[in-house]
Amino acid sequence: MRPRTLTLDPREAAAILQRTHGITLTEPLHPLGSELASTFRARGSLPGAEPTDLAVKFQASDSTELAVQRWRAEVSQSLSDAGAPVPATVTAQDGTLVGTAPRSHAGTDDQADPVAVTVTSWVDASPYGALHTEQPGTALDTTAFGCALGAEAARMQQILATAPPPPQSITHTWAAETMDAVIQAHLPDVTNPRVRRIAEQARALLAREVAPLAPDLPRTLVHQDLHDSNVLADAAGRVAAILDFDDMLVGWRVAEPTVAAAYLARHAARPEDAVAAVAAGWESVLPFTPAEREVFTPLVLARLALNITVWHVRVQGAGAEQDTTADRADYARMRSTGSEDTFAALLATRNPAVEATR
Repeated sequence: MRPRTLTLDPREAAAILQRTHGITLTEPLHPLGSELASTFRARGSLPGAEPTDLAVKFQASDSTELAVQRWRAEVSQSLSDAGAPVPATVTAQDGTLVGTAPRSHAGTDDQADPVAVTVTSWVDASPYGALHTEQPGTALDTTAFGCALGAEAARMQQILATAPPPPQSITHTWAAETMDAVIQAHLPDVTNPRVRRIAEQARALLAREVAPLAPDLPRTLVHQDLHDSNVLADAAGRVAAILDFDDMLVGWRVAEPTVAAAYLARHAARPEDAVAAVAAGWESVLPFTPAEREVFTPLVLARLALNITVWHVRVQGAGAEQDTTADRADYARMRSTGSEDTFAALLATRNPAVEATR
């Protein structure tokens, strides 16, 4: 089932939030960016409590999707309870971690679309990719941060390994195990020669260096999306929080550090040092198997290529990947910024004889 996009304006979102969680807002909802959901920063009070800052996510839902959405929230809360840097989830009025309410359409009282609402505590920190703009004068030491992020991801993985499996099989665009097929499916809509070349180079890497070792890669529950908007950093450049478990699935364990490394590399003067730092941090807690060590860097490159290819097609508005709203198109452009140059730099450092794709 293809995930559905849900776009709510702040007024409609506030009305739904009041119904699901009984939260009385003290100021208007502040929209945040998201690939598929409508997300907001909220300031308001739960019944009998003082006003506080919260993060709120609204998602399209049905009975099948709701089971998965509640499973994600339960796993996320178990991580928070275990001491991982994951925000706590606020219980809805029905006693669950994901509240639901029908979407009210003007002029209709029935056939309303169900909306799933997840509320978490607000973490006063910045996505590390935006640290320099949200906290001027703060520079991220990507090597130190990479080591810390790799270690934190490995500790989180140790907890996830004991979590309950999803209520149904999950796959999506960003799953590591299907990167080759997803890139291939997007190629007909690629209009940029450089993007096409990167996509083809990544497919060749996957076929040559990953596919032969795929049967030997450990599989487990993984977050699968430790990118630069889902990992928050504080003013001291430390990992403050890990957000957004919507891409969580059972897949290759090594996907966790490869995703983290791919996106951190985009912010490093020497991308290869950031990649090495994430790997070192991960292995300080959870050593790679021989197969994981062999595929780590090829998978970093493949994730960058997947990011480049998918967001290129979405920005172009081609086929089923079309982004129909300006804010989501802007989000698509933001998500791929820096990926092409980082891919080229990493590919060149692996093999100096390779002509960089700049």
